[in-house]
Amino acid sequence: MTVSERILSSPVGEPHVPFVTNGKFQYAYCIIAVHDVKMTRALDEISEIVRYKEFLRNLVMRDIKVRYKRSVLGFLWVMLNPLLMMLILSTVFSEVFKVSTKNYTTYLISGIILWNFFSQSTVTSLRSIFGNGNLIKKVYVPKAIFPLSIILSAMINFVFSLVPLLIIFFITGTSVSLNIYLVPVIIILVALFSFGISLILSTLTVFFHDTIYIYDVLLLAWMYATPIFFPESIIPQRFLFILNLNPLYYFLTTFRAALFMDGSFIFGKLMCSLLFSLAALAAGLVVYSRYRDRLIYYL
Repeated sequence: MTVSERILSSPVGEPHVPFVTNGKFQYAYCIIAVHDVKMTRALDEISEIVRYKEFLRNLVMRDIKVRYKRSVLGFLWVMLNPLLMMLILSTVFSEVFKVSTKNYTTYLISGIILWNFFSQSTVTSLRSIFGNGNLIKKVYVPKAIFPLSIILSAMINFVFSLVPLLIIFFITGTSVSLNIYLVPVIIILVALFSFGISLILSTLTVFFHDTIYIYDVLLLAWMYATPIFFPESIIPQRFLFILNLNPLYYFLTTFRAALFMDGSFIFGKLMCSLLFSLAALAAGLVVYSRYRDRLIYYL
């Protein structure tokens, strides 16, 4: 019997004592055992999601249909929204604040569509588990499948939002970067990061409904701490540490470099993006797997 099997088979409520009583190695073995259990549960959840892939597909289709159910413009709004935002913000920042950045229109719309992808997917997935409480209490489904369906539907919307970006490229005559092939990689990394954050948020929302309002405030601060509308060159030196701690800065910078900017730094930023994505995903799986069996009692 493995360490993880012994822990999982121990009675509920009893402390998980170390199975190796070798003096100074007891604590190390306990840590390894607990880590083994967390990883096993996370992997089990992923394998269950794969088994429910048809249900996941139906959820994604439902999310897309519900979002545009009473919308006259439908998917057309996915393309018009970033264009209208770009028009307003471009006027404000270029005319009022005199921001003079090369290819500013392209710079702006690329930031808007990537930020919208992250913010809208995480905000919507906040309620994904709590909002499907009636279904979860009736039949067994892996609960992580609900925030995942939100992320996947947001990815589909993101693909459509690339259309106005291409239009702006054509109108402004912006040259496409040689690193354009990295765009799908960056989209996947943002999706993984968003899924990890969504797992944490959707789990916390079940226990603490105030998470919804707290995240709204944090997201607003996060937006202004990310160079979406302004170039990073205007940030004072003493505040640059905020950029270095901001995952969206790396995603956004890499995305722009893959599209049209100088790509000499892209692989360093890409590695940072990869680390942030994996860290967020791992943290999300650990938090969710730890509390998933208790979620149903609070729905």
